[in-house]
Amino acid sequence: MRALYISHMGMTEPLGQSQVLPYLIGLARAGHEIEILSFEQSGTKPEAIDALRARLTNEGMYYKPLVRSPSHHLATKVWESALGFGRALEVALRKKPHVVHARSYLPAAVADMVATLSPRAKLLFDCRGMLGDEYVEGGHWTKDRLEYKLLKRFEDRIFKRTDGIVVLTRALERWLDDNKKLGRHTRIQVIPCCVDMDRFKPDPAARARARKELGVEDRLVVVYSGSLGHWYGEKEMAKIVGHLKRRAPETFFLLLSKLDTTKFRELVRAEGLGDADFATRAVAPVDMPSMLTAGDLGLSLIEPCFSKTGSSPTKVAEYLAAGMPVVVNRGVGDQGDLAGSPESCAVIDSLGDGDVERGAELALPLARRPYGERAEATYKVARAHFSLAEVGVPRYAALYESLRSEKPKEGPHGFTRVSV
Repeated sequence: MRALYISHMGMTEPLGQSQVLPYLIGLARAGHEIEILSFEQSGTKPEAIDALRARLTNEGMYYKPLVRSPSHHLATKVWESALGFGRALEVALRKKPHVVHARSYLPAAVADMVATLSPRAKLLFDCRGMLGDEYVEGGHWTKDRLEYKLLKRFEDRIFKRTDGIVVLTRALERWLDDNKKLGRHTRIQVIPCCVDMDRFKPDPAARARARKELGVEDRLVVVYSGSLGHWYGEKEMAKIVGHLKRRAPETFFLLLSKLDTTKFRELVRAEGLGDADFATRAVAPVDMPSMLTAGDLGLSLIEPCFSKTGSSPTKVAEYLAAGMPVVVNRGVGDQGDLAGSPESCAVIDSLGDGDVERGAELALPLARRPYGERAEATYKVARAHFSLAEVGVPRYAALYESLRSEKPKEGPHGFTRVSV
């Protein structure tokens, strides 16, 4: 099949490198012809784009980048959509893709028009979450703003119109079903954020090197990696670390983020950790697998709200694949389902103090298990739920193949679930 993939996020960015390209390369290796139209960040170095183009050409893929403005004004996004539409339509008329595959909302608006004008092209909407509600719950918009109203109106249209849809969680699939949001012939596939398990894996040698570099050979290392701020339970994670420190004096906290960690470090100090009990590192994506092997326990606590119904935190998959048990909370995507793997996952019901303390108590024996035994168990969970090769790419491929047919058989829910 020929597919035109449209993304407002750049392929040179870390998320594009980890959560877009591996899937598309897997589809290309399976025989699909992929052309990528992405918006790279303003200021991206030309040599980075040239290097990526050469890499993708070697994979038999085509790469058509545009430039993304740092501005979030509606007029700017409308202008970028117009540029994307012109470029995408030119590609579509020349290549006649079978699938126009859009990642998130703005590309979906472009893909909607392109698929409508392209003979026999199917529209595939890769929904990465409920964007308008995320802006509202994150404090950036209110529900009476024009942008929110326009986005929700478009959302209702695209859910009904799209031929195929990818969501990250079964929780969002259930919500779409319960609220009759999908079209009568829409194919749906649930694909969580997956990891390349050839990169993220238990590695005793890498673990020894990383722990020696950090000076934590005999410590119990608790890890948090990734974004900070509004959604993320920094206070609650600091409480877990503090509780562990009181129960296990050898506890050490490793914070991996390129953002400002000042607030998080102050919270950790308030829980009784001294400067010798924690470290912060800004780690390049290429180095993250080896750094994570240093850990004994991974944290991912996120404020539960409606927009997080569709979220699949990549860090959880990375922790498990790297050999770490995790502490997570319900109310965020399908994280509650990990309670079915109590040998690797401590799942708490809320971010209340009692549940946070319970999470620390559940996590401590998991973190103290012998490394080989523990890592084997967590890797098995990651492979079952989050493997790029065994979950992510096969599910995308199955959805692509299902779009070959003109009209799928309507399922009992109106839409059609795609199975591998």
